[in-house]
Amino acid sequence: MALPDHLTLEVATPLGLVLKTEAMSVAAPSVHGEFGVFAGHLPLLAAVKPGLLKYRTGNKDHVAAVSAGFVEAGPTKVLLLTDQFALPKDIDESAVKAELSAAEKDLAAYKDRYEGNQYEELQRRIDWCNAQLLAKSSEPR
Repeated sequence: MALPDHLTLEVATPLGLVLKTEAMSVAAPSVHGEFGVFAGHLPLLAAVKPGLLKYRTGNKDHVAAVSAGFVEAGPTKVLLLTDQFALPKDIDESAVKAELSAAEKDLAAYKDRYEGNQYEELQRRIDWCNAQLLAKSSEPR
């Protein structure tokens, strides 16, 4: 049996399917570091942290910001389930910077107490803002 030459990449959020494309390769940020998948990959299940989703279609590289979630990869398909997703063209950099500044200010009020639901939510906001800024600055030209 011949190995497949591409992957179906699907990204879903609580709002539904936000991306479906054929990709030559996919890279995502797991909680244990970035990993890459090519067609024919062995089955993989990983927790995803906020960061950059990178994928290649034909001769073109693409990036997107993803939040926390899970990814399931196999020989022909990568399915990423995430809380939030944004393409660079949809990111308002000034609004994200303002949100990041507000979240960092709120987080500073915690001083040395790094625990609790509110602290974790603030950290998630900061991580999501940083992921969006990274995607915006990494957008292929």
